[in-house]
Amino acid sequence: MFLATVMSRSDAPASEASVLVVDDDQALRGFFTTLFSKNGFSVDCAPDGRIAYDQLSHHNYSVILLDLMMPGVNGFELLERIQRDSPALLDRVIVMTGASQRSIEKLDTSRVWGMIRKPFDIDQLLSTTIACAEKRSRVPGDRVPDRSSH
Repeated sequence: MFLATVMSRSDAPASEASVLVVDDDQALRGFFTTLFSKNGFSVDCAPDGRIAYDQLSHHNYSVILLDLMMPGVNGFELLERIQRDSPALLDRVIVMTGASQRSIEKLDTSRVWGMIRKPFDIDQLLSTTIACAEKRSRVPGDRVPDRSSH
């Protein structure tokens, strides 16, 4: 299994699965830190897009979990900056959002690895994050369904 092959922090960083959680909700950041740490990831967090962009310029993450609706520099703005400055990072981004369908109509989800609607299923979130970290292709079976239509 993927998690058994994750290396410790003392080994080469490129071999370690790492996730950057970008979300303004402190409780969710804490939850994600616990969830992903227990499943073999190193975890960094950012409360907004400005801090996340700074972290992205200093670290190489396997997965970037990005909330769209945040104060300050929001997820839409961060995605535009990544598109402009480091487009190769887009295939590591999983957008997480509870925003209305109308709010996200302009988001081109083909640019990112996937999208998860809040509220999310924890098992699907974890399996989606692992699939992204393993650089599996974005096939419909690997993506978390958009729950907004239910």
